[in-house]
Amino acid sequence: MNKKLIRLISLALIAVMTLSLCACGTGSTEEETTTTVAIASGDPEGKAEVVARFNKLMADTKVAKSIKEDEKNGFEEMKYWLDHDINDVESDNETVKSLLKLFSDKVTSNGYDLSTNNEEEPSNPKECFPIMGSDKAGALDLADVRSAVITDNGSDSHYTIMLKINPETNPDQENSIYGKLYKITEDGEILKEFDGYKDFITVSGYDATYGVGTIKMIVDKKTDHVTKLELSREVAIETKITGQGTLKDEIAADTAVTFKFTSTANYEIIWPVEEEAE
Repeated sequence: MNKKLIRLISLALIAVMTLSLCACGTGSTEEETTTTVAIASGDPEGKAEVVARFNKLMADTKVAKSIKEDEKNGFEEMKYWLDHDINDVESDNETVKSLLKLFSDKVTSNGYDLSTNNEEEPSNPKECFPIMGSDKAGALDLADVRSAVITDNGSDSHYTIMLKINPETNPDQENSIYGKLYKITEDGEILKEFDGYKDFITVSGYDATYGVGTIKMIVDKKTDHVTKLELSREVAIETKITGQGTLKDEIAADTAVTFKFTSTANYEIIWPVEEEAE
């Protein structure tokens, strides 16, 4: 098969999946028990209290201002970067597997990052923090959360909130658990990306199963400022590809392919160090 043609098609797949895979993935459906560990105050907190605390901290961070705008309470910098990978590719067609292998290598080497201090392409907090441009996103209902826990090792200056998010299949932006945390591109917009390659391949549609996702939030005990947030997910993708033109004989109609997309969105907020009073 022509190597240039394989690369061309793989670029189409990259464009599509980079738009679409912004939510959490597969995992066990077994019910998890919620355990909590006392935070600095020593007061035990149940699942509802942990979720409420997470929502408040998320809301406070989304409206936080740069130190340039708020010298007393502002943050110095907010960063965002994405680590992602494709694995477990399954298909009876070797050409399709080759395309996904190229796709996997490209995705793995092309995580991206944003920073509020990027001089060439500066961004504000809303463009860094989930989801982009929204004041409302990030507030979870109790029913969204499978388990919630606050941990505190006693001597550390931070405590950790860990949430497990319930799985969904083909979530949308407006009416889904993951739509509250991630940017989810509509199916039609994703499939439209293949139009420029219809002389080589066509895609009939896809199913995306978002399993149990993990949220890890690190919070400064003294200030109650969020310093880090990690949103980890694994998405199981099922789709069918049909070869066209020169690929018609190599890729039969509706050739099935499945793979997993794993990703962690990382957020870091750097706050000024408070000086101790004399």
